[in-house]
Amino acid sequence: MNKWILSACVLVLTAAPAAAVDVRLDSYRNPKSDGLRNAYQLFLDGAKSGFMAYNAWMKSHGGEPAFCLPENLAMPVEQAEDIMLRRADKTSAKGEMLVSILLLNGLRDTFPCDKSDSR
Repeated sequence: MNKWILSACVLVLTAAPAAAVDVRLDSYRNPKSDGLRNAYQLFLDGAKSGFMAYNAWMKSHGGEPAFCLPENLAMPVEQAEDIMLRRADKTSAKGEMLVSILLLNGLRDTFPCDKSDSR
């Protein structure tokens, strides 16, 4: 497993230009290779993890989270991908739209916070 993760990281660092730090919807939907498809999924999983970490930090500091996941939900990257792609379809997102923004807004749609809930 560690070899696969290391290989994927090397692929991400060598396959994309240094300036390409975001993944666009068109690239995500139409990867040029299986390696890029895996790299894009790793990117999306990292974005999901970052948003979840942000939510945890906000909750621990008395702020409002961006979305409210059920307590014991384990979200695999495939579910995050489904949420992101449904948001893209719902909003007729263009190919240059960032998948991370689509994921964040999709998480907000899918897991809204009850305003009276102080989770």
